[in-house]
Amino acid sequence: MAASALSNLASRFKGLPRNQQLGIAFGVPMVAILIFVYLTWQVMAQLGADPSIPAIFRREGMGKWSEISAVDEQITAKQAIINRKGEIVRRLTELQTEISEAEERLPREAEKAQMREVIERLARDIPPEVGTVKLKSVRIIEDDSAVAKANSRGPSLRTVVYQTEVSGDLNGLIKYIDSIEKNKRFMSVNTISLRGGGVRADPESKGKIQYDLHTVKMDLVTYVYATSSKAKVGP
Repeated sequence: MAASALSNLASRFKGLPRNQQLGIAFGVPMVAILIFVYLTWQVMAQLGADPSIPAIFRREGMGKWSEISAVDEQITAKQAIINRKGEIVRRLTELQTEISEAEERLPREAEKAQMREVIERLARDIPPEVGTVKLKSVRIIEDDSAVAKANSRGPSLRTVVYQTEVSGDLNGLIKYIDSIEKNKRFMSVNTISLRGGGVRADPESKGKIQYDLHTVKMDLVTYVYATSSKAKVGP
């Protein structure tokens, strides 16, 4: 049946005038080409600007390729974040180390007496060849008026003042103050008063001048982690 229909069409085509035969011969392929181009153009619009397609066939605008590109950009951005994981972890570790070191510099509330022992030990540890320092007294005073409140999730910081009195020569006192401020545990010399030592003649050395030790009073300030802001005054 199909062969008969084709044979019938061929016979009719041969029976047409020459100009109609030429019109059909050129027209039908052109119509087919136009339909193909139109359908291809529609498909290209749905696909979008795929760089793998020749430029003449690409169509800009929203299409599957635009969606794919948007997803690729999101993947690239997330991958960049993932790639920074090592750096972020390293930085967090460094920050945690810095925080731990900073916390170690500040004593806990239970360590106030130990800080007084540190002050006493630093006075004893001044080398004789450097100078002389003799500790007279250390008195602990907690100052609630200078409490620095932390947030509700952390402890508060309480100011603790160590009123210290020592005697010594100039070189020994300078070394002592330097040792205090360079100590691992944070202490700062807040106030200092100096009373110069007297000058006298030593009769045993045939009138040689003797210099008595200077007297220094200092307020050494530190901060302690505290769970209560109740003031205390210690000996």
